Amino acid sequence: MILTSDMYVPAIRWRQGEYQALLRLTNQVKDRIVPFVTIPEVEFDFEAWLPKKSVQEHVHPFVARYKSKWGKRPAWVGVHESIVQKPMDDGRDIFTYVFEGLRAFDSSAVPAIPLRTDANTVRAVATIVKRDGLGLAISVGLEDLMKPTPNAQVQDLLSTLGVALSDTDLVVDLGAPNFKPYEAFASALILALGKLGDLDAYRNFVVIGTAIPETFRNIARGTDEIPRHDWLFYQTLLAKLPAGMRRPNFGDYTIVHPEFTPSDMRLIKPAGKIVYTTPSSWSVRKGGAFRDNPEQMHDHCADLVSKAIFKGPAYSSGDNYIAKCAARQEGPSNQTRWKDVAINHHITHVLDDLATLGGAP
Repeated sequence: MILTSDMYVPAIRWRQGEYQALLRLTNQVKDRIVPFVTIPEVEFDFEAWLPKKSVQEHVHPFVARYKSKWGKRPAWVGVHESIVQKPMDDGRDIFTYVFEGLRAFDSSAVPAIPLRTDANTVRAVATIVKRDGLGLAISVGLEDLMKPTPNAQVQDLLSTLGVALSDTDLVVDLGAPNFKPYEAFASALILALGKLGDLDAYRNFVVIGTAIPETFRNIARGTDEIPRHDWLFYQTLLAKLPAGMRRPNFGDYTIVHPEFTPSDMRLIKPAGKIVYTTPSSWSVRKGGAFRDNPEQMHDHCADLVSKAIFKGPAYSSGDNYIAKCAARQEGPSNQTRWKDVAINHHITHVLDDLATLGGAP
């Protein structure tokens, strides 16, 4: 699995709104992305509309859903740190359980682990990598890059796993930092990346981050704008990279903060909103509690469709749904559907951003 310069890495938690957004992408878009999938912590299951009670209940549906939503296309698959050491009911670890299921339908999924990974998980992933021969991804966080010798830690981990650099995908996960000022942060990151040795030796090199807020509680009702600092910073980073230094592929967390954890959705009342990606911001239309007035979504959509930023119903599945809702040809559905709509549009838009930029050669 080699990323080309115009490919994008959306980092997603395997929740219904996120995997439905993947499913509804056009084949042309699917061909230009490789999702970085994380099986999240035990939480509310939007498809079953019930809170999960155990790791077994939470993880078991993953393989069947992954097969039906993403199939044999390439992706990285990791496990949230809060559950990775918890066994399934039959005693297998989660990585072994999941990848045996993925292997059964010839999936091309590649395991992904953070640089700081417990010994049991390392052993399980080493077995998977040896059997499947598809390599693996290592995610390195800002806290790892701040240490004196992150390259030595990477080399030690790969030695234990028995994997060469040429079969390793390096994913630098910035999380949700303060990107501004862009130039100062870019300079600091370039210096830190220099501590990872020869970046060209890795199979793929990706930088992921986000500027999306963890909660939209402080976003004004009506229409508001959230700058896409992650994307704007990435452009500055590319411009500041020294000549000859490998350029990373772009990745982000779409429109979901990585620390967001859904509560029991039967007990809370989030606002009805549309989050719509534009070249430099997320344009947000936000109203009152969705459950109290789902019909508000028709007005949100009608307002968005009337603006020049709207890409038109043919742009993506998400845009098509917005246009139909604006014309009252579709109902207001539910909160999960609107997350799917926003992510589906976002992924499509990022590929246009990269095409305009010229990709990450």
